[in-house]
Amino acid sequence: MTSRRGTLVEEGARELLQLHGYSVRVLPPGFNKRLPPVHLIATGSSGETRFIRIQKLSHRSPTAESIERYCPNDFMQLRKYISTHPSAVGLRCEIWIYSLTHGFKCFEILADDIREIPKLPQNTLAVCRSRRSAA
Repeated sequence: MTSRRGTLVEEGARELLQLHGYSVRVLPPGFNKRLPPVHLIATGSSGETRFIRIQKLSHRSPTAESIERYCPNDFMQLRKYISTHPSAVGLRCEIWIYSLTHGFKCFEILADDIREIPKLPQNTLAVCRSRRSAA
């Protein structure tokens, strides 16, 4: 993400993952054919790897039913990656939607389904701090 707000949202997601024990790598803009089109790669101590794509929405709160309409290309690319790596143990592809009114809503992309991931607390993140300081 290259805009100022996009960078803050990306930093907030990175902080949230690090707070929960993940080692996080931020991917620079551009396309690497060996990886899905994601912004963050988070690795947990158990060997779990989360490929995370971040999107911003203005005021809507997406649901698992409506999320595919908001970013169809992301779904197509992540599902294509999942289908070409079916035996990757501990691999999760996710889309995190951020809105100012609702914060992060996270969705796991499965080969044939979408699952909402329970919300993690985020009251200490840079995104929240910057929002308070701007008020």
